[in-house]
Amino acid sequence: MRMICALAIASSALLLRAPAQDPAPHLFHVDEGVVARWIEDGEVKTVRFPAGEPIDLPEFANLLGEKVELAEHKPGRSTWPMPSKMLVISDVEGEYDHMFAFLRGNGVVDKEGRWQFGKGHLVTVGDMVDRGDQQTEVLWMLWRLQREAQQAGGKVHYVLGNHEVMQMSGDVRYLENKYKVTAQKFGIPPQALLGADTEIGRWLRSCNSLLRIGPFFFVHAGVSPAVGSAKLDLEAINADLRAVLGVPPTEVEDQVVAALTWSRLGPFWYRGYFEEYALSFGPVPSVESIDSILSNLGAESIVVGHTMVEKVKVLFGKRRVIAIDVPWTNLENVRGLRIEGTKVDVVDHLGAREPLK
Repeated sequence: MRMICALAIASSALLLRAPAQDPAPHLFHVDEGVVARWIEDGEVKTVRFPAGEPIDLPEFANLLGEKVELAEHKPGRSTWPMPSKMLVISDVEGEYDHMFAFLRGNGVVDKEGRWQFGKGHLVTVGDMVDRGDQQTEVLWMLWRLQREAQQAGGKVHYVLGNHEVMQMSGDVRYLENKYKVTAQKFGIPPQALLGADTEIGRWLRSCNSLLRIGPFFFVHAGVSPAVGSAKLDLEAINADLRAVLGVPPTEVEDQVVAALTWSRLGPFWYRGYFEEYALSFGPVPSVESIDSILSNLGAESIVVGHTMVEKVKVLFGKRRVIAIDVPWTNLENVRGLRIEGTKVDVVDHLGAREPLK
């Protein structure tokens, strides 16, 4: 009797700890068209759309839009002129509700989550995925906003981070458990949720890893002296990195590209700008070395995420390096950058601004 009670208690505890459902859709491209799958009441729901037919999922219109016609994803340019206004965020890590509130408070979206930033640019500096339990919602919102921004003359730039690269390549150790359960119910490995046959996976594989807009250079982790010692061909590097997205590190044949993608000195992993990581990622570059890198990049500032900071801060003086990876788990502490011309402000979720110092 005691054993039966103990088993009942253990079973109840497991139910209480059961992962949350994944209500957001996943779109898979197949020969006949597109298959939409999601989890509802613990069961897999499936809707099929013939080739060329718009994706019409009214229950998910807030994420995807209404009657969406899918198109081929072509890589965007690596360099852009400075827009009239720009908002920059990083390392949201699946915190959809907080991202929505932050974009709303800063006038990027309206109360329905639709683009209202006009010809402005939104830049995300990597790691929108992993850890949080709303990564699918984050990805779909940015996917949709990119389309809406384009129609309004604006732009959404999704700069890839190490966690996007990890997930696509099969390293899912930081993936929230509910997505592993979803993948299991779909009968696929977790990394296949961002596979090359998915709509989101195709989109991510078209994104850049290095981006220059006006005098600002955006990269997830940083540009080390080893990488930035000569003038960089951004288009070529972005193409090389895109070519190995989804390829496990042991299977990348080109050793230069493998180092760029997975080395601690590469743009997805470098932490040498920060004193506390000097032993493993350093040494910390000199100001002269940073100036040389900036010159080779044709930029005045490098904006990075990846390495967590308590508040947005400048490294090496004169805005040479701007670190913006603040935690997104507490909305009150979330910050981003608002850039208009030469004016750079730190903004909170309500849109309040303070000059970057």
